[in-house]
Amino acid sequence: MQHVNNCKGLLIIFTEITELKRLQIELERQAYYDELTQIFNRRAFFQKCEQQFAAAKEFSLPFTVILIDIDYFKKVNDTYGHDVGDQLLMHVVNVCQRQLEEGMLFARYGGEEFVLALKGSTVLEGEALANQLRQQVETQALVTDEGVISVTLSSGVVEATKGEEETLYQLLNKADKALYSAKREGRNQVHVYVGA
Repeated sequence: MQHVNNCKGLLIIFTEITELKRLQIELERQAYYDELTQIFNRRAFFQKCEQQFAAAKEFSLPFTVILIDIDYFKKVNDTYGHDVGDQLLMHVVNVCQRQLEEGMLFARYGGEEFVLALKGSTVLEGEALANQLRQQVETQALVTDEGVISVTLSSGVVEATKGEEETLYQLLNKADKALYSAKREGRNQVHVYVGA
């Protein structure tokens, strides 16, 4: 008869998770923040804005969106180079952030375009804020090694229509129409969307 030794033991495995956690945080940062300006990117904006928009609808709160575009940005890039263009983007973001309140959703929408979502704000409040941002940016030129660069903004503002089944994409499309109306009429101005 054979005897089998049953050895009982405990195997302990230690895993270094600090590096894993750091990588996870870095991946989240890359997924939701614009690399240059360090504000929310388009993906993060849509994710967070959909939630705020749904909450505003549920509680019958006003909801306003502002699309902001840096006027003649391509000309700055073509004249001074992309490095100065990047400085200008960061400058505009810094000036705008100083004017914004907690809870306002501010993101880089793409290129030289930014977006603001204001849950609980009317179109009149949105228009006033857009004008405030426009004036602040206009009065604070960017000082670079290449010289002083003046900058202006054009904006389109729209408020969600109460009682309508409007999507966030439809709302942004209306803000875009108002923005292009401001650009067509000479730039450095704020236009509110007026129904078709």
